[in-house]
Amino acid sequence: MLSKWWKVVLLPLLVIYIFNSCLVTNQKFDKLMPGIWRGELYLDESNPLSRNISKVGNDQDISFKNAFTEGVLPFNFEVTYEGDSMFVDFINGDNRVRAEETLWGFNRRSGKDTIRINFVAYDTYLRAEVEDGIMTGAWYNPRKNWRVPFRGLAGKDYRFTMVNEKPSFDISGKWDVIFHFENRNDTTIGQFTQDNNSLKGTFASPTGDYGFLEGTVQGDRMFLSGFAGGAAYLVSGKITEKGRMKGTFMSGLTSRATWEAVFNPDAILPDASILTRASGNQAVNFTFPDEQGNLVSLSDPTFNGKAKVLTITGTWCPNCKDEARFLTEYLNKRQNDRLSVIALSFEAFDDTAKVRSLLSNYKKVLDLPYTVLWAGKPGPEASSRVPFISGIKAYPTMIFLDRNNHVVSVHTGFSGPATDEYEAFKKDFDLQVEKLTKW
Repeated sequence: MLSKWWKVVLLPLLVIYIFNSCLVTNQKFDKLMPGIWRGELYLDESNPLSRNISKVGNDQDISFKNAFTEGVLPFNFEVTYEGDSMFVDFINGDNRVRAEETLWGFNRRSGKDTIRINFVAYDTYLRAEVEDGIMTGAWYNPRKNWRVPFRGLAGKDYRFTMVNEKPSFDISGKWDVIFHFENRNDTTIGQFTQDNNSLKGTFASPTGDYGFLEGTVQGDRMFLSGFAGGAAYLVSGKITEKGRMKGTFMSGLTSRATWEAVFNPDAILPDASILTRASGNQAVNFTFPDEQGNLVSLSDPTFNGKAKVLTITGTWCPNCKDEARFLTEYLNKRQNDRLSVIALSFEAFDDTAKVRSLLSNYKKVLDLPYTVLWAGKPGPEASSRVPFISGIKAYPTMIFLDRNNHVVSVHTGFSGPATDEYEAFKKDFDLQVEKLTKW
């Protein structure tokens, strides 16, 4: 009798309770304070603050020493409203990136307002409870199985500190920088612009760049950070003498390095056109599924007689997203019936439905006007999927094909809009396409 009563009465009530404890999205978008916010990602799991960020005080900005905590990545974002719609823009230097989707609701279990900010193109999100102008939650990266503690403070427009200590040096210009990771060394070029205490810049490598970074110079110390949903970078360093620096680097929960830098105004990256080469003289052909599961071949009539730009990419890759925006802008401004662009996407998941959803969302969010195909998984075996080049050395990699599908050239990596090399790349791309489509 009790068993029957449990099934008929209590079980349905339990289901209702569990369902109602979840996020409910029937609230108006008027709960979150508009304006500038300061975000904090707690990258160091050993830091006790990362386990209880709700207990972190708001008086950290009294002095610079207390304002910067090792392993805490600061960033800024702005909340705006258009009618009942709420938008969140992430700010890094001169760059602003709007989150693709923002959901507001109420968590009945905790009794607090809840926000979820979805970075759809990266398949990552911020989720936090909101109370008295403070967000407490986490940044989730399902692909890497990350859960990074997150806090947001309303009305805080500073990044690292409000206190300005006179800089000992001006580090503007180019620097030869070597990052020492556990299993490798990465050679990069630091590109910085300093205005008193304000610091902007990036690190450019032969395979890509770190995007827009923003920070400060305080005395003989420098700090940079960057976060826009796809990657999280935190750089701290000490100017040991004029023309020399060293420091530490953190990205996400796992990537750690020390680094050293020497000022070099003439620093240049290796030629991206010689890092990867064509393999063999055979015409290129392949068949991969698109986001709908339809098999697409390079030999399909759609591509016949056209020059092609193939890009080796992935939805998880921030540099690839920059490249996708560039290609979209190019194709929208310059209609060319003699050119086709095809993305070969390597995704971390085996699940077909998951990958199709990722590719579909990626195309939709970025409004891509070109074909995107699922080519496999990134890793050692990825190169075997594209045997017409000497290997995959970087995501993204551009492969230029003539109208007969022969490899003409290969461009390894992508120097995005945060770098000094971006304008030169755009000019070179124009020349490459002009040569390929001139017949």
